[in-house]
Amino acid sequence: MMIPDRLPSLIVLVGSWIPPAVAGWVAAEFLLRSTRRVRAAVTYAVLGFFVLVYAAAWFLFNLGRMPPYIPGASTDPTFAPPRAVANLAIVTSALVLPVSVIACVLAFRSRARARRVTQVNKETGNDGPISR
Repeated sequence: MMIPDRLPSLIVLVGSWIPPAVAGWVAAEFLLRSTRRVRAAVTYAVLGFFVLVYAAAWFLFNLGRMPPYIPGASTDPTFAPPRAVANLAIVTSALVLPVSVIACVLAFRSRARARRVTQVNKETGNDGPISR
C-alpha cells in the first residue's frame, strides 16, 4: 500500500497565507497610489471578499486532492470520504481562513505604514535612521 506524498499538501497548507498577503500588499499600494480618493471601506470590503473566496477556493482545491493529514482521509487522494470532507471544512474555517485574514491585514498595514514613512522621509530630507 502506498501512502500519498505529504509534502505537496503540506506546502499548500503552510503557504496558504501568501496569496492573501500579496493581495493586502497590492491593495495598500493601490490605495496609496490612487489619484482619486478611494474610500478605505471599499478596499476593506474587497479584501474581505477576496479572503472568503480564497478560502473557498483552497477548500475546493484540496477537496480534489484530499490531504493525508486530514482525519478520516483515505490513502487515495482522489477519494474524499464524508468524514474527511467535514474535517477539511473545519481546517479551512478554523485555520486557513483566520490565517488568511491576519496575513492580509498585516501586509496591508505594513505596506501602508512603510509607504507613509517613506513619504515623510522624502519631505523632511531624512534618508534613514542615520541623520547627517
